[in-house]
Amino acid sequence: MERNDRGFRGRVPKYLAIYRVLAERVEAGHYEPGTPLPAQRELVEEFDVSLMTVRQALQALEADGLLETRHGVGTFVRRPSFSYGLTGLRSLSQELVEQGIELSTEVLGASVVHAPADVAGRLGLPADAPVLAVERLRGTSTGPLVLQTSYLPEAVGARIDVDALGDRSLYRLLEELGTPVRRASETIRAVALTDAEAASLDRSPGSPALLSCRLSRGDDDVPLVDDRALLVGDDTVITAERAVTGTDFSYGHVTRGPER
Repeated sequence: MERNDRGFRGRVPKYLAIYRVLAERVEAGHYEPGTPLPAQRELVEEFDVSLMTVRQALQALEADGLLETRHGVGTFVRRPSFSYGLTGLRSLSQELVEQGIELSTEVLGASVVHAPADVAGRLGLPADAPVLAVERLRGTSTGPLVLQTSYLPEAVGARIDVDALGDRSLYRLLEELGTPVRRASETIRAVALTDAEAASLDRSPGSPALLSCRLSRGDDDVPLVDDRALLVGDDTVITAERAVTGTDFSYGHVTRGPER
């Protein structure tokens, strides 16, 4: 292989020169997000340095959030991140779009089903009551980010134009129908992806994820939507801003449990 001495001129430490070359390749898309880097031995040969020097460069790239190491698998280009605020009443898609992220939504399915017991309880419905279940896959050009299932009482779901969910948020559609969301409660916990979920999110089975369960209510505290959103865990992080006046929480795209 032809050796690459780009960035090795001057007195720049060798590991830093390699860092710069590899960072430029990542930023230019030569190594696409989610793809593995060449093996360390290949990089040793390309840059004509020791294995320790290559590892120093990779550690620096990982520390700066450009790479991630998957133990027993290899070193991969990290996917870009997003932040998701836990305050306010924005929907998940609205959160991402407001950050300038070009979000795509694929409606995987929409049908009337018998409500699972926990869903019926949260929506205040009798056991096995009919509900509209909508499954959507959210992502960017770099790959899928969120697998989301929304359950709506049949009376509400019957008014939803499912085809419009490809380019408009469910919150927006509810508002246009005169049934806006007034408040929501949300819990988030760490889970592990099942085989089917991992396939949809382009991850390995058992990979970490965050499961967000959000119950949205309208006027008179009437339940409107019971949402279950799986966010890829290797790209999601939760942060908190603390002050004497209170605490603002958010979780972002960087980084599953008994019942669901």
